[in-house]
Amino acid sequence: ARRRECRPSTFVATMMMPEITPTDGDNEEERSDSYLRHSQLLVDADSAEDPVERMLIVCRLLFSFCCDILRTSDQVTDVPIPTLGFHHIARKELGTCPGGNLRLHLQEICTFSSQTQAAALSHQKGVVRSTMTIALRPWARTKGLLLGNNSVQICLEGGAVVQLDRYREEYTMTFPSLMVHSPLTEDSLADFAGQAGITCLESGIEAKINFKANHAVKGVVQQISSRGSSMEKLLPTSMRTKVFHQLAGRWDKRITITNRNPEKPPLIEDQPGNLLFDSHQDQGNGCYINKRLDISRLGPLQLPKLWSAFHDALMSIDPDRSANTTTARQLGVDLKSQLPLYYGLHFNEREEKRHLSESEEEEEEEERIDLRKRLPPCIEEQKEQQGRLHYQLSYSVVFLTPDEMEDQVPLPFSPTQAQQLTQRQRQEAAEKAAGAGATTVAPPGEIIEV
Repeated sequence: ARRRECRPSTFVATMMMPEITPTDGDNEEERSDSYLRHSQLLVDADSAEDPVERMLIVCRLLFSFCCDILRTSDQVTDVPIPTLGFHHIARKELGTCPGGNLRLHLQEICTFSSQTQAAALSHQKGVVRSTMTIALRPWARTKGLLLGNNSVQICLEGGAVVQLDRYREEYTMTFPSLMVHSPLTEDSLADFAGQAGITCLESGIEAKINFKANHAVKGVVQQISSRGSSMEKLLPTSMRTKVFHQLAGRWDKRITITNRNPEKPPLIEDQPGNLLFDSHQDQGNGCYINKRLDISRLGPLQLPKLWSAFHDALMSIDPDRSANTTTARQLGVDLKSQLPLYYGLHFNEREEKRHLSESEEEEEEEERIDLRKRLPPCIEEQKEQQGRLHYQLSYSVVFLTPDEMEDQVPLPFSPTQAQQLTQRQRQEAAEKAAGAGATTVAPPGEIIEV
């Protein structure tokens, strides 16, 4: 009897060490990814004197992150894969500013442990100007319609916090849900739906954003409504609160604002003053927003570790609790059986069709165990314990004086570099001891009495 070879799913648990980034600008061109874009928006928010302008920039951060969820990557290594734990630490130089330099400290975490947090920067030089921490614990459920259509809703439980230390402001941010209509089919379509919000109690300003059908966005930037008298409560909301701007457009294209002062500089360089966000100017070459996303064959994405958490949430769907129709319950069953098949390194494979006789087919069913349809045992153990992946992305923009740039704390390096540094330090110590009056030098392996 013939046996078909079975290749197990590939499991990778990575702990990536920081990369030392050149600062002279003469090296190879650095990839323009979401990390640099988001850090530049934090720098712009730190430089804005008007609190309303700062709120608008934080709104751009929200739209930029939402687009990055569906944005592809030009790096083959950015494929979502199963993981038990991932912690990436990096440092990038953002360039000069009045009085010194700006540096970005970045950390990305994806783990089953809810206690894992970004490492503190207490050992680093400089003064923190602004930070943004995105902390999400996604969960998913299936939905169905009477006409047979179905969809998957991925809820981004958690949110983000933006801190601008210069103004002592803290912005709390919530995200909309990601809807994938008709998943596991060629007609799959992804879109955002629901409410998103940004609140800053220190400045008394909030943004309420509604993600509607067909990628439409409408919202308002207004003053936080206070608890007024009983007579004020009878007035319409538009009369009780001061509205600064109204937002309208499409999150996958352009979003504009109203009541923009023409004397103020544009929010986006060389663009109309009323343009708040442009998704095409917010991405690098070779990357695009993929709304026709096939969640069963996830290729390279801008945020692969976040999609690892999404995949984990999709695999945790309980068909009996989250579905309201027969088609939705069946979708929950299909997700559990089909999602692991091409997860990670198998995303570009195709199922081989073979013609076998009836006797061969019966024997094949008894002996064949396709390990691609199973997650690694360590991941399945976490699922049995009701574990869920947590995702965290942390930015810190730090200001350094020229002296602090010269006397900076080095990044952790590889064991080979550490060994070379230790040998060099021992050699320097031996030379100093030899030149300080100790004329006798011990041969290797001997001890001289002093």
